[in-house]
Amino acid sequence: MKKLMLLIGVLGCLPLGCAFYSEKNKMEQYGRTLDTYETAMRVSDFNSICQFVDPAAMTRQDCLKRFGGIRIVDYKILQVHVAKDRSTVDQEVEVSYFFLNNVILKKTGYQQTWTYQEKLNKWLLKGGPPAFK
Repeated sequence: MKKLMLLIGVLGCLPLGCAFYSEKNKMEQYGRTLDTYETAMRVSDFNSICQFVDPAAMTRQDCLKRFGGIRIVDYKILQVHVAKDRSTVDQEVEVSYFFLNNVILKKTGYQQTWTYQEKLNKWLLKGGPPAFK
């Protein structure tokens, strides 16, 4: 009888363990995605940056146009808010950059929203990069 109760207890907790593992895996994937995105921003790898932008929010060509004639110097995450269901992350970001024809350092702050796409099993950036002016 004790073995049966133990088995029922273990089987009852199994879905909770799977859900916890799934959430943990999702957030670890977010961390890897953000590390890759941040590196791409800091080295001005615009092709890589645009791969993270949700195509429903912005086309790849429109994303690449935003980077015309600039060089990114720094990318800082100032504030992070993770949704309770861990499928959306909102961030306040500051980007330092300059135009190649005018070496005056500029900064812009903007809000990023990352969403987890279950069907694609990856994180995508809604809205794309900021408009550099």
